[in-house]
Amino acid sequence: MPIDRSIDPTADQVRHLRDTGRDGPIVMLNLLKFRAKAAYDDGEEMTGAQAYARYQHAFTVTVGALSQAEVLYEGPAEQVFIGMAGTPETDWDMVLLVRYPSRQHFLGMMADPTYKQALRHRYAGLERTVLLQCGG
Repeated sequence: MPIDRSIDPTADQVRHLRDTGRDGPIVMLNLLKFRAKAAYDDGEEMTGAQAYARYQHAFTVTVGALSQAEVLYEGPAEQVFIGMAGTPETDWDMVLLVRYPSRQHFLGMMADPTYKQALRHRYAGLERTVLLQCGG
């Protein structure tokens, strides 16, 4: 299955974070919609959530010393309280809040070769996502 780059930041988005992002800690709010079945090229079988868990392990444990990522919240998106339920804008499986000491820590993680290898699990597991950078 070809990689869906729509779940990646654009070069302009990365440059904007690098050049004009806030100083100090940042929190990344991840809205995640998983594939029912992970889309691995080699046919490996698992759910999208299981594949994403492999990716999450990479940025919190495998390159954790570099990213210093701290998961503040990880849980299901349970109920639409405000908004139109059942639309793509409100249909998420999981919410993940991750704190980084700085945008440089986040960007350094993204440039790390070990992290880049783990992206295959992100691509295999996610149907779609939104990532919002917030104050820390």
